[in-house]
Amino acid sequence: NLRKELVGKFTQHFHEVFEGIDRHVRELFTEAVAKDEDQDAFIHAKLKLRCFELFQDFDEDNQKILIEAMDDLIAADGELHPAELKFRNELIDLFESDIDIDIAVTDGDKKVHIADAPIDMRASQVTHPFFDQFEHHYSADPETIKQQIQGDRKLIDTMIDLLAKQAEKGAGKLEGAQKVDAFIGQEPFLDGHTYVHPVDPNCPGYELTVLGDVHGCYSCLKGAVMQADFFAKVAAYKANPAGMKKPILVLLGDYIDRGMFSLNGVLRSVMQMFVTAPDHVYVLRGNHEYYLEYKGQIFGGVKPAEAINTLKPHLPVEVFQHYMKLFDKMPNVLLFGRTMYVHAGIPRDRLLKEKWHDMSALNDPDMRFQMMWSDPSSADVIPAELQEQSARFPFGRLQATRFLNRMGCNTLVRGHEKVDDGFLKNYDDENITLITLFSAGGMDNGDLPPDSSYRSVTPKSMTVTYEGDDMTVAPWVIDYKTYNDPTTNAFFKRAPEIEHRK
Repeated sequence: NLRKELVGKFTQHFHEVFEGIDRHVRELFTEAVAKDEDQDAFIHAKLKLRCFELFQDFDEDNQKILIEAMDDLIAADGELHPAELKFRNELIDLFESDIDIDIAVTDGDKKVHIADAPIDMRASQVTHPFFDQFEHHYSADPETIKQQIQGDRKLIDTMIDLLAKQAEKGAGKLEGAQKVDAFIGQEPFLDGHTYVHPVDPNCPGYELTVLGDVHGCYSCLKGAVMQADFFAKVAAYKANPAGMKKPILVLLGDYIDRGMFSLNGVLRSVMQMFVTAPDHVYVLRGNHEYYLEYKGQIFGGVKPAEAINTLKPHLPVEVFQHYMKLFDKMPNVLLFGRTMYVHAGIPRDRLLKEKWHDMSALNDPDMRFQMMWSDPSSADVIPAELQEQSARFPFGRLQATRFLNRMGCNTLVRGHEKVDDGFLKNYDDENITLITLFSAGGMDNGDLPPDSSYRSVTPKSMTVTYEGDDMTVAPWVIDYKTYNDPTTNAFFKRAPEIEHRK
C-alpha cells in the first residue's frame, strides 16, 4: 500500500510538471517576436535557455547524471529521432561552452531598498480634466476619422519638435564619458536617444512614478497616473521646487498593441503628458514602437501588431509613416543617477565588444535595437551561441553586472516581459539590482480582448524615491477597475466603431 501511495504521488507530481511545461510552451506562442523572426526558432531558443538555466543549478557530477538521463529518455521509444538528437547536441554544446567572465570589483556603495510587499496607493481624486479631451474612439466615418487623425498628427509634430530641441541642447555630451559620475553637477539632458538625469545632492529628492508595458490598457495608464497624484504634485512642485521632491513620470515603452486603446488612448495621452510637462515626463521606446517601411507600405515590427492592423483599412499610409517618424525619435534609455531605465535589457556581448568605446555607444542603432528586445536569465552567463539564436535573446546576471558597472550604474529597471505578479526582482545582490515591471493586464479588464494572455497579470506601477545616495523602490497595484466605468472613462460610454484586429 505504501509503495502504491508513493507511486501515485510521484505520478501526480510528474503530471503536474508536464502540465506546467505544456502551459509554458503554449504561452511562448503568445510572446511578441520580431517581424522577420521565425516563431518556431524563437520557441526552440527559449526552451534551450530553460534547459541551460536548469543545468547550471547542478554540480558537475549531477550534470553528468542529467545528460545520461536525457540520453536514456531520447532512446526510450527505441527511436533516435533526428530532431531530438539535434536538440540534444545543441544543448551539449551550450553546456560545454566557455562562460568565464571578468567582473570589476565594485566600491560596495549600492543603496537600493525594495519594499517587502506592495504599498497601498489610493487616488486623492478619481479623474482629472486632462484626460477628458482624449477619451473618444476612432470613427468608422472617413471624414470624422480624418479630422481626429489631424489632431493626433499635430500632437506628433509637437512631440518630435520638443525631442529635437532637447537633443540639440544635449548633443555630444556622452562623447568621451565612461561613467555617469562624469555628469554630476550638470542639468538633465538628452543626447541622441539617451537621457541623463544626474541626482542633485542639493535637491530635496525625487519621486518617480514608473510604468512598464501598458499595451493599449488605457484604464491602467489613467489609474496609475491618478493614484500617483501626478498632476497635483507637478503643480505643487512648480509653485515651490525647493520644498518637495521633484515628481517624475517614467514610461518604459510598449504603449501600443494587445489592448483595445493603443494609438487613440494610451499613446495620445502619453504624448500630451510629455508636451505639457517635458521636464517631468520621460517617454522611452519599446519594441512595439517600431514600424518598418517596405515598397511604400508600413508594417508593424512585431507579430502580431494589432494597432496598425486595426487602422490600416481606415487610414492612408502617410499616417503610419508619421508614427514611424515619431517612434524613430523616441529615446531608448534614461540614466537617472546610477539607475538605467530601459525597455528590455542590455546588448549582446559580441556587439558590446565591437561597438563600445564610451557612453555615446548607447546611441548606436544596433545597440538601441538589442536593448529593446533582450531578457534577463537566471543563469550567470549566457553563451554567445545562445544569444545569437533569437532577436529576443537572453543575458545573464554577471553580464548585466558588467554592463552596468562599466557605466558606474548598479540598477536596471525594465519592462518588456510579461510577469503575472506585475513586479519581479530578477537580481538583487551586492553589485546589481534588476527589476521587471509590467503595467498591462487585469483578469476582468475591459481594455483587453477576451482571449488576452495578459488577463493573468496583476498590473503594477512603482514609486522610486531618490534621497542623496539612497534609492527606495515601492511597487503598487494599479486600480484599473475604477476606470472600466463610463462615469470615469468615456471610452466605455459606447462600443468602438472599428473592430479590433490582430
